[in-house]
Amino acid sequence: MMSGMNRVFAVGDYQNPNLPDKAKAYRTLQRESNMPHFMAQNDFATNGNDGTAMLQNTRWNLSSEWRLGYNDMHGYEVETHLGRYLGRMQWFMPFIGFDWRYRRLGIDEHEKNLFGQRNEKDTRRQFSLGFIYTLPMLVNFQAEVYHDGIVRLQMMREDIPISKRLRGGFMVNTDFEYMGELSYIINKNIGIRTHYDSDMGWGVGLSLTY
Repeated sequence: MMSGMNRVFAVGDYQNPNLPDKAKAYRTLQRESNMPHFMAQNDFATNGNDGTAMLQNTRWNLSSEWRLGYNDMHGYEVETHLGRYLGRMQWFMPFIGFDWRYRRLGIDEHEKNLFGQRNEKDTRRQFSLGFIYTLPMLVNFQAEVYHDGIVRLQMMREDIPISKRLRGGFMVNTDFEYMGELSYIINKNIGIRTHYDSDMGWGVGLSLTY
């Protein structure tokens, strides 16, 4: 209800005695269905700690994701986005973002992305503009350009139902980063997750969700 998942039905001229003022009741419902709500997920794995946190209402979304390694080679990364869903179906969300990462790939070593642009993955502190569009099968397509002109495209899907308790997920982008995951749901707050990350390798650990 707080995220806008409600539907109002009007049946002819029927007057609900519990709602003497239908217009006022509808306005109250709309306010309540636009309340901000918070969620977080954190994975304590053998190759690092990664997770997401999100504060949103029906339209606005403030989210941050992180990957924290246990050594300089794995490094750390934090991406934060503030966006607003547009349209009736809310498939499209433009955003502003900030990407802060450090990883020890080697002295003055720089990779190139799919477009041949220099990709300073060892040290990046960049603002960005972009959008996320929800494709069929609930795959998120993300496109953004950083303030130094670097472009990144990404496709990602989490929580792919494989069985009643088994979930999958993947991520791939034009920085030649990729990830695949498999998780087992113990209950609504606890799970076991294993994944392979192109920067941090294999990992398995305990996943906590709030």
